[in-house]
Amino acid sequence: MTAGVAGDDGMTGNGRPRLLAVDIDGTMIRSDGTLSLAVKDALHRAVGSGIHVVPTTGRPEAVARDIVAASELDQYWIFANGAVTRHLARNETVRGFWIEREVALDVVAAVRDRRPDLGFAVEFESSLAYEVGFEAVVPNPLPVPAVDRIEPILETGSDRIQKLLLFDPSVPFDPTLDEVGKHRQRQRLDVMFSVVGEVARDRAVPSYSGLPFVELAARHVTKALALAALADQLTLSAHHVVAVGDNHNDIPMLEWAGVGLAMGNATDDAKKAADRTIGSNDDDGLAHAINDLLDVMIP
Repeated sequence: MTAGVAGDDGMTGNGRPRLLAVDIDGTMIRSDGTLSLAVKDALHRAVGSGIHVVPTTGRPEAVARDIVAASELDQYWIFANGAVTRHLARNETVRGFWIEREVALDVVAAVRDRRPDLGFAVEFESSLAYEVGFEAVVPNPLPVPAVDRIEPILETGSDRIQKLLLFDPSVPFDPTLDEVGKHRQRQRLDVMFSVVGEVARDRAVPSYSGLPFVELAARHVTKALALAALADQLTLSAHHVVAVGDNHNDIPMLEWAGVGLAMGNATDDAKKAADRTIGSNDDDGLAHAINDLLDVMIP
């Protein structure tokens, strides 16, 4: 919801967005993890109309492969909350923002001192490592077995780090939580978020989405930063962009884009950051919003 959007020729002047940034979990896919045919068709209709459709997710590529395959979108993807931008058809890493190894090790040591009950996972550029218990806080099967402690891998590895994750093993992923349960989980995430923020200070950026862990990306890295860099590469600006999301980690891109759309199932802070709220992910809200955009486009 960039200031001065109204009347700009790239967006509202002729109703024609040039780039559509779409979150995955809670936005593109339903609560059961499936991609509906209505949403897939709408995304491909947007591609066919000349719009850059850019899935923009907190997931690393290794944990997004099921959605990559289901969507059949093979152009630009933004992974790991903006840390990595890839062009899949070209198998090209377009851009990466990496956490310094020393920063990751320092954060782990400081958090262990304050919260020894928490566990850690690391998303590297081409691999993943996680401590025992992380498999219970994510909905997707993990490609490698757990390790006892993450420090030896951080100390000896050479793969670049895109995100550091912190989790509470006593708070597993539970898709059946009611609103009271979700509120309590969010309170626990807020506490972890505060601890990580105090430790990381200005050296890295904490965030969280709909899953029970806190993510730490390199300094200043958000979905908005990655989108701004990609838009600049494509000679576009914020007012050419429509962004759609549902959670805390989507707020920067909802605020940056020319138009920010929050899902009906979005958190209150995401709805506040957006220009308007659309239908929920379980009601194909994204598909309806895309089709509405395309139906008002002036040739």
